[in-house]
Amino acid sequence: MDASRSETAESIPSIWTPRLELVAMRPECLQSEQRGDGSLGQLLAVEMPPEWPPEVWEPHVWELLLQAFNDRQQIAWHRYVILREPRIVIGIVNAFRWPKTPGEAEVGYAIAPQFWKQGLGREAAEALVRWIVASGQVTRLCAHTFPEIGASVRILERCGFVLEGPGVEPGTVRYVKSSVESG
Repeated sequence: MDASRSETAESIPSIWTPRLELVAMRPECLQSEQRGDGSLGQLLAVEMPPEWPPEVWEPHVWELLLQAFNDRQQIAWHRYVILREPRIVIGIVNAFRWPKTPGEAEVGYAIAPQFWKQGLGREAAEALVRWIVASGQVTRLCAHTFPEIGASVRILERCGFVLEGPGVEPGTVRYVKSSVESG
């Protein structure tokens, strides 16, 4: 399930759902996004939505994702979400393992606004959560969101997460899914 030491993002199989393809992020794609050069669509061979990247992306996210490529075992955990028909990138979904909590992974996702309220965020998040659970590499998943973002809360709840309490950043809440090895 994970990338071995010899694998690259290009060699990692996609995760498929009925409507989506989750494609492993590649450094050149993230670098294109950092530069804002407009070549991401060409690199992924997809159309790009007019509202890209999703506004919830903060500038430090690209740097954080690029740093993930230093840990070959986590390359496969960072994915672009591509609508299969028409082929258009609609968001991202990913998970990080932090050094202080190696048995836990933090899940994140963002979908471009024009694709909201279609169940696509839930479909992408569920697919990644299933994939991580099947990997057997963590015993707990977590996610942080703002409680007023009802759609994000519903996605987490539908993926089996429960509210644990306050989040790391001011105003956020933390959701968890424990004992993920049992699904």
